[in-house]
Amino acid sequence: MDRPTLTHESRCLLILAGGVLEWRIEDRARTIAANRSAHEILPEDVEKATAEFFTEELSDLPRLVREAMSKSRYRSSKAA
Repeated sequence: MDRPTLTHESRCLLILAGGVLEWRIEDRARTIAANRSAHEILPEDVEKATAEFFTEELSDLPRLVREAMSKSRYRSSKAA
């Protein structure tokens, strides 16, 4: 059975959802690096940030993704 193809808008929303996760983890990693007065975010910072995110913020992810999608749709409709 063939897999259905994604529309352009669907693909954009998938990328946006992944971006939300990436931004949250990156923000945490930046904070971790800043707390040790570092000028670079190390792989260990990202690993720690990822573990913290999944432990402390994972339940917020659906809401964050919905909000980002709503904002994206709003911007798209204003641009049209």
